[in-house]
Amino acid sequence: MPIFTGSSSDSEDERTIDKTTKLFTRQRSIHSIFGGGKVADILLWREPKIAATLVIGVSILWFLMEVVEYNFITLICHASMTSMLFFFIWSTASDFLNWERPIIPEVVLDESSFKQLARSFHVRFNQILTKLLDVACGRDPPLFFLTTISLYIVSIIGTYFNFVNLLFIGFVSMQTLPVMYEMYEDDVDTAAGKLMRKMKKLYKKVDTNVLSKIPRGTVKNKKFT
Repeated sequence: MPIFTGSSSDSEDERTIDKTTKLFTRQRSIHSIFGGGKVADILLWREPKIAATLVIGVSILWFLMEVVEYNFITLICHASMTSMLFFFIWSTASDFLNWERPIIPEVVLDESSFKQLARSFHVRFNQILTKLLDVACGRDPPLFFLTTISLYIVSIIGTYFNFVNLLFIGFVSMQTLPVMYEMYEDDVDTAAGKLMRKMKKLYKKVDTNVLSKIPRGTVKNKKFT
């Protein structure tokens, strides 16, 4: 007996998927998935100055470490020395030139921002882990094969890049893919729906021609006394 069963025809599935299916069967907006706070605003470029500053800063850091081949510890030390020298010159010159002395805030980084970032990461990580476990249990066979193929492709890509490059690519992807998806959401969802239909049809054929023909032994119930 085939493992995959469907209660509707292919044409009905197409109409249903085209109308209702969102990427990864999500029910919420992209902004709410990313936490709905300042982190989501930055990832979706609703805070363009902060988002652009992050992209430029991380890009400069990647350039110095990968192209200039700065050691990370050396880079941090040189950056700290340069900053200290800049503030020292500014503070000293302000006494002679009547400049305004640099104002150093008591709290440079807000605690709530860290809590919000950690909370958003925690919720998102749990969602991804729950979804992976759900897919691994075989509840959505097409998505299982698609996830397996995607992980295999990522593993191949990982052999050609070091850890810093992968982090940089991941950061750039996080800063570009969500906002691009939000801009072209309908087109992406339509393409994703067509891909899922093809995956389900392919799995149906594999199930009918291969999986259903694999002999299965009978399970004996053991009696415990």
